[in-house]
Amino acid sequence: MKNLLAASLLCICASVAAHAASPWDGTWKLNRAKSHLTGSSYTYSQVANGKWHVSIGPLGLDITTDGKPYPVFDNDHMSMTTMPDAHTLKTVNQFKGKTMSTSIDTLSADGNTISDITTGVHEDGTTYTTTETDVRSGPGSGFLGTWTSTKESNSAPSIFMISTASNGMVTFTNPTSKSTLTVKLDGTPAAPVGPSETEGVMVAYKAVSPRRLDYSVTLKGKKIVDGYDELSADGKTYTEVSWLVGKMSEKTTSVYDKQ
Repeated sequence: MKNLLAASLLCICASVAAHAASPWDGTWKLNRAKSHLTGSSYTYSQVANGKWHVSIGPLGLDITTDGKPYPVFDNDHMSMTTMPDAHTLKTVNQFKGKTMSTSIDTLSADGNTISDITTGVHEDGTTYTTTETDVRSGPGSGFLGTWTSTKESNSAPSIFMISTASNGMVTFTNPTSKSTLTVKLDGTPAAPVGPSETEGVMVAYKAVSPRRLDYSVTLKGKKIVDGYDELSADGKTYTEVSWLVGKMSEKTTSVYDKQ
């Protein structure tokens, strides 16, 4: 389920976390074997009126496990249902009424592990399946408590294109989500454009050296993600390091190979 709460924003980071200037231009593919994509945590807690509060870094919402859609962002809605018992949790993520992905979380018999399987359809029509294993990292019972990811996989490749215009503007393109970001490298924020982009998201890049770009992602003026991208000396790979605001100890590292 954690995948679904963060998906709308974390995928923004991944879709635009590439780079500009001529050495960056081209097609890049995520090398999952060289990347470190686990270690992030999230928390389920009980609040008033039987609702749950779901939090991951600066993101959070209150939701009831009754299967009804609840707003996450302006056009994003999420529903949660415990089924058929308290050891199974179904989460559905919708955008403008369209189901984007469905997640089934299964709690282990000892209550210390969650196995998550998420299936979905990208905007280009391709399907994907992600799997994740989370372990309990704080006090709680059932699904309630703090959880940290330890294993993950994704059936679909992660590929992005980068191009630099003659005026110095850089465009990052995610073909599966049909989203683009055109931005300067001076720290000026710009909004990603695409059929399922969250309203109010802005991304800013700043070149701090010929081979490094620092970036940040904000939602309606609130910073939610920090990170940087660093190009290898031979220009064949780049490494992205990112973290949710307030979660610097839970950095993820993504390594991309030039195609």
